[in-house]
Amino acid sequence: MSKTHIITMDVLEWAKNYQGPKFHAILTDPPYNLDSIKKRFGKASSKPAKEGRDGAFTRIGRGFMGKAWDTDVAFDPEVWYAIGEHLYPGAFGLAYMGSRTYHRCAVAIEEAGFIIHPMIGWIQAQGLPKATRVDIQVDKREGVESERVPAAGRWSDSESETYHWNKGTGYGVGKYMKKVATSDLGKEWEGYMYGLQSLKPCLEPIIMFQKPYENTPVDDMLDSGAGALNIEATKFSVGREIITNRFTNGMKPFGNAVGEEYASSVSDLLYPANVILYGDVGEPFENFFYNAKVTKKEKNLGLDEPNMHPTVKPIQLNKYLALLLLPPSIYAPRRLLVPFAGTASEMIGGLQAGWDEIVGIELEKESAIVARKRIEYWSNDAQA
Repeated sequence: MSKTHIITMDVLEWAKNYQGPKFHAILTDPPYNLDSIKKRFGKASSKPAKEGRDGAFTRIGRGFMGKAWDTDVAFDPEVWYAIGEHLYPGAFGLAYMGSRTYHRCAVAIEEAGFIIHPMIGWIQAQGLPKATRVDIQVDKREGVESERVPAAGRWSDSESETYHWNKGTGYGVGKYMKKVATSDLGKEWEGYMYGLQSLKPCLEPIIMFQKPYENTPVDDMLDSGAGALNIEATKFSVGREIITNRFTNGMKPFGNAVGEEYASSVSDLLYPANVILYGDVGEPFENFFYNAKVTKKEKNLGLDEPNMHPTVKPIQLNKYLALLLLPPSIYAPRRLLVPFAGTASEMIGGLQAGWDEIVGIELEKESAIVARKRIEYWSNDAQA
């Protein structure tokens, strides 16, 4: 059975003091720094730097959904450089990141000396836009009251003209009401919206990165087992035969393929892509792996109290990603590092993918407690 270790410690502090064996890969879900006190940087009213880690990146305050851990620690090249010291040459890493802050984390990883590969896009239809309607704001500016009118919708189950939300059941009762602009200028702006999330957020980037090889790629792979992706194990079936053509004498990039020999093979397994979808959306998207967001049931399995972490990722998705990173079994113990472990979804995915040893680093004591309980539950073979 796999060994798991959760260390309750600051990631940078751990990386600077760790003296154990190296790791074959990284799978992590760092803070996205979506709504943090970074907005106060440089202002006269800024609060003083928080103690610890020299105060360079973390400020007193609360970030995404009021969580103090949602800092920009993942945008610090020093953190990634220190982590990289404990990876084998060629080791791959996968890091979830917010679509608005992806670039800052990717640049920090690159500045730490890693190679950035094309990202994986986890696409799902469960996100909600958080836009502000221009027409209603114009009414307010004009000093007039927007009108409330009944609107057809799935909540219409009575003749009431009032809409009520039942928090206990998650369903609305009564007739759904919507606002419409009443000022002439407001009516001109009907249908326009603004804000940082005006479009429905359906894409979550997963940064793929790699520590450079020290020797030839094959020499480093044969030495440690790190440095390649487990493609065959992450192929998936679509229930029909697929014809795959490959050149017989190497890759032919940039259009240099005319007249070159190739061989064809037939299989019902598809090559893994850098797109992961939610839901059965049919053609032309049937050629992609599917995975939905985590369910409330999965999130709370093995716990006495609800898991309050707001950004838990699905275990099946993490299993898929951890399997992609898994080296051949002859290099056991294959060791997976999970910085910013949260409540251990990435660690559990690693367990189910077959990693021999998984080390998670988590600063928040409360999250570490939940993580240990979830790992204990999912470590049972019956739950795999």
